[in-house]
Order: sequence, then C-alpha cells, then structure tokens
Amino acid sequence: MNKKLGAIAMLLSATGMGLVGTISRGATAGLAHADKSVIGSFLAFGRMTVGLFGFTLILIFTRKVGLFHRTRLSTTVILGGVSIGLSLGCYISSTLMTTMTNAVFLIYTGPLFCALLARIFRKEKISVLSGAFLSLVFLGMLLTIGIISINNDGNLAFGLDLSTGNPKFPQKSLGDLLGLLSGVFYGLALFFYGYRKDVDSVVRGVWNFFWAACATLAMSIVLRPWHGVASFTAANWMWAVVLFLVCGLFALGFLVVAGRNLPAVEYSTISYWECAVVIVCSLLIWKEQLSPTGIIGGLLIVGGGLAPIVVDAVSRKSRPSMA
Repeated sequence: MNKKLGAIAMLLSATGMGLVGTISRGATAGLAHADKSVIGSFLAFGRMTVGLFGFTLILIFTRKVGLFHRTRLSTTVILGGVSIGLSLGCYISSTLMTTMTNAVFLIYTGPLFCALLARIFRKEKISVLSGAFLSLVFLGMLLTIGIISINNDGNLAFGLDLSTGNPKFPQKSLGDLLGLLSGVFYGLALFFYGYRKDVDSVVRGVWNFFWAACATLAMSIVLRPWHGVASFTAANWMWAVVLFLVCGLFALGFLVVAGRNLPAVEYSTISYWECAVVIVCSLLIWKEQLSPTGIIGGLLIVGGGLAPIVVDAVSRKSRPSMA
C-alpha cells in the first residue's frame, strides 16, 4: 500500500463526488422544476455508463479479463449495483430540488440503514456505543428533513411540512424525501457489498456499474425525463458531459486507486470530505443558507457516521501498546 497516494486519490475522488450537485445544476439550468424532479435519472445513467467504460478499461489494462470471466456472478453483486444506481439517481434529483447540504447529509444516512439491515438479516450485533452513534444519525435525519424543527417561538415542533413556501425550492419537501430515499438505497448498497468479499475490486467495479447503469436506465424509462433532455441547450450538454467525466470517470477512477492503497478505516474517514466540498459549494456558489436545525442535523449525521470509524482506528492503535 502507498498510503500517501491513496489519501491523495481519496481526496480527489471525494472532491469529484462532492461536485455532483453543483455540476448537475449547471446541466439543468433553465429547465422547469417538473423536469428537474426526474432528470436525475438520466444524469445518473450517463455517469454510471461512463463509470462502466472507465472500469472496463481498468479491467483490460490490469489484465483481469480472464479473472472477470471466471468470477461467478451472484444476486448480491447484482443488487449492490442496482442499489447504488438508484441511490445516485435519487441523490441527483434531490440536489436539484432541495439545498445541496440537505441532499448530501441525507444520503450519508446510508450507514444507519446498512447497520439495521445487517442486524435483521445477518444477525450482526450492534454494541451500545454503536447504537448511540446510530441514534445520533437517526436524530440528525429527523432534523434535516424537518420532522423535528424549531418554530418562530423558539419551541420544538414535530411533523413534516409539505407546503411549498420556498420560492427557490418549490419542491423542497419532495427533494428532502428523495435525499432520504437515496440514503436508503445507499444503505442497501453497503449491505449487499458486505457479501462476496472474494470478488476482485476491479471485477466487482465492472459488474457494479453495469447493473447500476441498467437500474438508472430502467429508472429513466419509468420517470421519462426525455422532455427535459430534449430541452437541453449546448451549455446544458456541456455541463452534463463534465458531470459524466469529472463525477464519473475521474472520481470513480481515483476511488479504485484509493481502495487499493488505503485501509478501510482511513478510506471511510476521508470520504466524508465530500460533505465539506458540498457545504462550500452550497455557501459560496449557490448562496444557500443553513438553518439552525439543518446545521445540527448535519453535524449529528456526519458525527454519528465518523465516530465509529475514529473509535475503531483508536482501538486498533491501542492494541499493540497493551500487548
């Protein structure tokens, strides 16, 4: 492992991932809100297709075509790809309909759903400490989507407000729900990734993006974003191509490099750089204001997600000294 190379690659990959919302907004500038609610499926299909192309090239250059043919395809590999494709489709639409910070915070509820699925189906134990961290993520989710909020009197209010009082985001509630749905699908993907760990990372990457592309294509057929796509100007197509290359080939390519050169703990920790990139873009480029409950909710989600990784890293370092 080359940890320095891995860390740089993970930072570059997370930066590319963090630009998804900003570039998607460029790709949909001038479109009606109704088109934006479904256009994420098409953009996700393009990104996954480019990712498939990139991983196929990596497969060829690393001379693993024979290994690819010998590797048995299983249901969990297929479902992992389908889940990550649907997650991205929902996430892109979410960034177009609500604040980008809400979208990214909500997709990072994925580990919460993964842990719950692992407890139910694989009977994996959840320690008291891990349960506390997951509870923080759950509470952060409720704050982020507005189920728990602070009213004008400064008191806590409960219940989801589905009104469209925000002129900048008239479909904000739907956008938040899509963000949450992207987190559910992300959690499903993480859950299915827990199976078939015998599969080579590059081989799995090819299958992952093949089935993700199939899922987002099916999502596009159901949602029919073609009216919005037909309205694309040259500028819209330019931004879309940038999305496919920067957030697809560039980000996913460096993700492979990071995965091969970093331990899982460091890999997972640095991936949260994506949240920082989104927050900076949201504040500086899109001038979006963070609500007090949104800030608290985001901190709880990120903190609850990072804490187990940090605790695991500290415990690993302390073991040799205790021996």
